[in-house]
Amino acid sequence: MKENKKNREKDAAQQEAQAQEAPPQPDPDAPAQDEEEKITITRQKLEELNAYVKQAESKRDEYLAAAQRVQADFDNYRKRNAALRTEVAEDTLRDTLKEILPSLDNLERALSAAQAAGEEGSLIKGVEMTLRGMQDTLGKMGLERVEAEPGVLFDPERHNAVMMSEADDEHPEGTILECFQTGFAVKGKVIRYAMVRVAN
Repeated sequence: MKENKKNREKDAAQQEAQAQEAPPQPDPDAPAQDEEEKITITRQKLEELNAYVKQAESKRDEYLAAAQRVQADFDNYRKRNAALRTEVAEDTLRDTLKEILPSLDNLERALSAAQAAGEEGSLIKGVEMTLRGMQDTLGKMGLERVEAEPGVLFDPERHNAVMMSEADDEHPEGTILECFQTGFAVKGKVIRYAMVRVAN
């Protein structure tokens, strides 16, 4: 009997030792909990990733808008600069041609006086050729005469009325009767008004 008791105690001790050594048996509910935890973690990571993507897209749009603004500003600057260069060049041309006009007037007066006096010869031909060459060159540069012949309608944008005379049947009111000094324009912009007498 004592031996049976000892054997039972020994068997119980062995079973207890084996139970301690053996790995714990998985709980049938445990896998379901692990899966739920994994799904929850995956969802959180997806939400974080989506938030990061949205933030990255927002930054991208912000940088793109800034780059487009810089590009537009640069294009506007380039256009303004080109327009300014053109304007400065045209203003310089007008100023230069304006300074040449008195010399042109003097050549025309000299030729008119010589022709009125009936003079001929190489000097007159030389003045004539010089005047013609000068007119051609200035014409190529854009210089044009302001129309101010008798009978032309007076235009305050192109003519300067220095005298007024009574209108008649041949010259109605508001028309030019006489031009005292030729007016000039460069590319449509008047650089010197024509001095005229107008019918009133």
